[in-house]
Amino acid sequence: MGAFCERHPDLTNWLDDDRIYEIMETLLGPDFLLEHTAGIVYWGNTPWHGGLPPDKPEPITHGKIAMYFDTLKKDNGCLRVIPGSHRPPLSHHLQQIHREADEPQSMFFDVTDEDIPCVALETEPGDIIVFTEPVFHSAFGSTIGRLQITAEYGSNPTTDEQLATLRKHHDTFTWSYHPSESYINSDRPRVRRMVSRLVEWGFETSKV
Repeated sequence: MGAFCERHPDLTNWLDDDRIYEIMETLLGPDFLLEHTAGIVYWGNTPWHGGLPPDKPEPITHGKIAMYFDTLKKDNGCLRVIPGSHRPPLSHHLQQIHREADEPQSMFFDVTDEDIPCVALETEPGDIIVFTEPVFHSAFGSTIGRLQITAEYGSNPTTDEQLATLRKHHDTFTWSYHPSESYINSDRPRVRRMVSRLVEWGFETSKV
């Protein structure tokens, strides 16, 4: 479900809490943007995905915060990441493990997906994970649904090319960079600030 945090005040509290907001302010700068929020229930394995094609470098810096409501360990669905895989040359070498969900038996590097070296980000309810979407990530071993709430952010574009890339992203996806009316008119300065530039650029709004 897109625009998830926009649907209830308690979830909006999550976005402008110092413990969340200041992480992105530190990583992306004081003028960072809210890309979108989401609520997702994952079932079963999530194959490795992420990375950036060699010919398509990331135009701006992104950050993502995720929170789960279950105790998750390596063998029951916690997020796994391959450190450094968002940067070349490692990101280029790992492109071959970027497969579709209908190829679960593929064995690149002569090991199963589950055995590819990685770091398991084991969490308890109340923990958050901070990462960037281009980092190769996955999850394996879960047999029950696991609820994940996420918020994604982008650094402020400083060139016409960067802004054009954001606009293309906005035009391609339903929720990305579509500021919600409730956030545009929010009485909370941090919330308003995160979407104000999107309004200035004429990006389409969502009714949430």
